[in-house]
Amino acid sequence: MSIPVVNDPRNNGSQISSLDVPTIDSEVKVELRKLGEPITLFGEGPPERRIRLQRLLEERPHTNFEFAEVEHSDSSMEEDDEEEFYTPGTEELEEVRKSILRSSVSLAIARVNRQKEEAKSYDSFKTLKHRRHINKSLGEYELNGTNVIKGNTRAISSVRVNNDNTVVACGSWDGNVYFFQKDEELNLRQVGKLGHGYHSEKVGAMDWHPTDTSLIATGGQEGSINIWKYIDDENLKPQTRFREASEGRIPKLAFHPSGKYLANTSFDQTWKLWDINKEQELLEQEGHSKEVFGCAMHPDGSLFATGDLDGVGRIWDLRSGRSIATLEGHIQGIYSMDWSPNGHHLASASGDCSTKIWDLRKLSNANDRIELFLIPAHTKLVSEVRFFKGQDSSLVSQVTDENEEHPSKLSPSGTFLATSSYDGTVKLWSADNWINVRTLKGHNDKVMSCDIGKDGLYIVSCGWDRTVKTWSKI
Repeated sequence: MSIPVVNDPRNNGSQISSLDVPTIDSEVKVELRKLGEPITLFGEGPPERRIRLQRLLEERPHTNFEFAEVEHSDSSMEEDDEEEFYTPGTEELEEVRKSILRSSVSLAIARVNRQKEEAKSYDSFKTLKHRRHINKSLGEYELNGTNVIKGNTRAISSVRVNNDNTVVACGSWDGNVYFFQKDEELNLRQVGKLGHGYHSEKVGAMDWHPTDTSLIATGGQEGSINIWKYIDDENLKPQTRFREASEGRIPKLAFHPSGKYLANTSFDQTWKLWDINKEQELLEQEGHSKEVFGCAMHPDGSLFATGDLDGVGRIWDLRSGRSIATLEGHIQGIYSMDWSPNGHHLASASGDCSTKIWDLRKLSNANDRIELFLIPAHTKLVSEVRFFKGQDSSLVSQVTDENEEHPSKLSPSGTFLATSSYDGTVKLWSADNWINVRTLKGHNDKVMSCDIGKDGLYIVSCGWDRTVKTWSKI
């Protein structure tokens, strides 16, 4: 069989035009992946993607183009069947899955009932006024304070506010975790740090316990996980240690809403689930082809989202152990993920400078697994994305209907989100039309993490410039 020469003038493009380039978008993506090309470019739709595949084939002389034809042979079907596999679990894991099922059903029922009540009293005028009030308040945020951590020698890579809104934890690449207390004027006062030597370097993974506001979990470069009881002390020791939790760096941690379990992602291409009371590993889950970085626990505790440095996200059902959705669309790694309190919106922040919003309700159809909205968030890597999850807040306002009657108060929870980026900014976004309502500038270098105070009164951020900054209405 002769090999067609694309650049041969005698062909005049007839050879490539006669090629059977796939017309189904999923098959086009398969062929792009075979060529080692990104499956999706920014702003690209299915027609543009197919044209790009055809051009790539044209630009590759001395290539047998028959490889671009999609064949559905029995052998390929067998290979596809072999890609997904399950391993036997322990009896302990089975009991944990049952426990998660029971607790998640209770939380889901409460959430859905709450949403039903909100739907019954829904008024578009009230909602519009409520959103305008929140966006106006966020638009007035300014730099409130800058803190340089005493004793720190490297970049501050992670920042988290505890659930009673009184303590801010900051993880550093020097291997330490530093604590600040917040006063009524939103000023931060450094009060302590974790004992030296429990992490070698790069503490980027941190999460506060959902109910015990003094309990925090941390993970580091060396692959260990420590769980600490915070007190105002300069030399805290961990209550629980998983010394060799992972064979690689642990970039993110997430507590289960029950507080009984802890999940971590890892550079060994897996994620794990731990029982913190029994101090044992419950599950080591494979499924990613690159280092697993971002993660987020669903507010009901039923699902766990993970994202890897290949730009692929997955949603796992903790009740069954199955991967129920694959999120493809980012062309660089996923560094952060967060669920909205509404339970169906998931945000993913990526090295491709974008933040994508995924709708869980639209992921049941395999042909409709595209993002709900793409936010061209920043000009460099997006390091963090966080939804606001508070209730009692100054963002709550009394709103009336179109006749200025029937006043009521609407919840601000889930109405906005914050992103941080290596472009040196923190941005605030409305969570209904996904527009930018405020850009916060003040860091001299990469912003590596951010979080939102539980009352919505302030934003806290940290970065490469070794500072911790607070932002609020002045």
